[in-house]
Amino acid sequence: MCVIGIGNRLKGDDAAGPELIDRIAGRSRFHCLDTGVAPENYLEKIARIKPDTILLVDAMDFGGEAGSCRLFSADQVTGGGLSSHALSLRMTCDYLQQRISVHIFILGIQPAQVNMNRPLSEAVGATVEKLAAELGTLA
Repeated sequence: MCVIGIGNRLKGDDAAGPELIDRIAGRSRFHCLDTGVAPENYLEKIARIKPDTILLVDAMDFGGEAGSCRLFSADQVTGGGLSSHALSLRMTCDYLQQRISVHIFILGIQPAQVNMNRPLSEAVGATVEKLAAELGTLA
């Protein structure tokens, strides 16, 4: 499995994906990548890994309580709405599914705020810590 963190580290809770990667990289058996705001720049690197499953982790506004999570299938991601990276996510999923045989899921974390130069909110920080602990037990 490959766990991919997506987000902007300078925009508060948008950094949830990269922050999760920081916590699990090197201590899990999963391939871990922080792709920042441009997962499409890592397509060939991911394809060379040939994972059977990909988990994309991104801050997404799905109308939930701050810090809550929701798992989406790749076909639920459209060109707008859920994530500020939705176009990149859709393109990433489409490309990888054409290139390799892979199951792709998106783990959305509901942000409390995505303001410039702000740290993770307390709610999202707690969720990232919990997810890191859970993913660590799967390793």
